[in-house]
Amino acid sequence: MTPRDAPELFQLMLDAAVEIGATIGEAPPQLSGARFNSEVLSEAISGGTVSRNESELPQRVAAAILDGVPILFGSLIGAPLKGNVDQQMRRYRNQATIARSWLGAEAPNLQLFILGPGGALLNPIWRQLAAEIEADDRTCRKLVWLYQNEPTIDDAKRFFERTFIARPWPVEQMTKQLDSMANISLPGGWEEAIEDPDLDFGALAERLIELEGEATP
Repeated sequence: MTPRDAPELFQLMLDAAVEIGATIGEAPPQLSGARFNSEVLSEAISGGTVSRNESELPQRVAAAILDGVPILFGSLIGAPLKGNVDQQMRRYRNQATIARSWLGAEAPNLQLFILGPGGALLNPIWRQLAAEIEADDRTCRKLVWLYQNEPTIDDAKRFFERTFIARPWPVEQMTKQLDSMANISLPGGWEEAIEDPDLDFGALAERLIELEGEATP
């Protein structure tokens, strides 16, 4: 089977994930390949080769590891017709099944990020189709990115706000907060602040900084 292309916005999405603060790892090429783990083992034993019709798998697919989670990236093309979309999603489910065969214990964590075509965001039919895709949990969890015009890295970051790599606070802001605490001793009242269940990590950092300011003459 000939190599398949990555989705057009694959690199833009990776760049956006890096800006959010996610760790990016290279996925095993087998995740976006055409053969099951068992087929490769069978070929090694028998000396034969398992063939698969290209129509069974997507034309565009890529894989990456984001924050330790395996992700397949794909895209939809053509008209917003259920038959057209169902056919393409069937191929992506086949791809996800292949990927799971290589992931072992990590197989249940596999996710699929699907890009809609340009201009789909304001199309109510595309939005309905996207909702149906995301509601289908066969094989793996799926999320659809619909965008209107030429997407930017900020658009991609907004898509990631719906995913597991979303951060509850801006990376740059938290870095500055932590840097500001690097050379101070813990102020009075820090025990109560740490034990306060209403303070998340960001609020806790802000509270400790406030306590330090109150303690400074």
